[in-house]
Amino acid sequence: MLLYHLEKYRYKDHWPPEGTLYADGRWNTAGQWIIYTSPTIALAKLEILANESNLPIRRVCMEIEVPEEAGVYTQHLNSLPKNWMQKPYPVILAQFTVGFLASGDLLMQVPSAQSTREFNYLINVRHPLFHANVHLVDVFDEPFDTRLK
Repeated sequence: MLLYHLEKYRYKDHWPPEGTLYADGRWNTAGQWIIYTSPTIALAKLEILANESNLPIRRVCMEIEVPEEAGVYTQHLNSLPKNWMQKPYPVILAQFTVGFLASGDLLMQVPSAQSTREFNYLINVRHPLFHANVHLVDVFDEPFDTRLK
């Protein structure tokens, strides 16, 4: 399975990305080392746009390959609190990630706030099989169309 992670250009050579070690997100508190990914570049861009007040400048796309048979911890929409899409993010969402990190699965599938019929995938960087199963395939410039903001 190919997944995509957009990253600031200055971090293009950092693998695996370390952003979640230092910052909270919808699904993590700082220190929960996960990689936010999407199954398409377009959805990855929407997720970035939703979290930026200005048009992102100089982003790269990390193309990541994960085996199709990798264990997936699924977070179903009907198990989330009604306010799960709000910002600031409900703290309970990071608790779902605690369960994922303890599950032994490599990936967690979560609904996208941009389209709840689509999913994003969180990758557990500290999983014992991360380096054997998660491969950085390519890193390439991924500009944003200036008409988006």
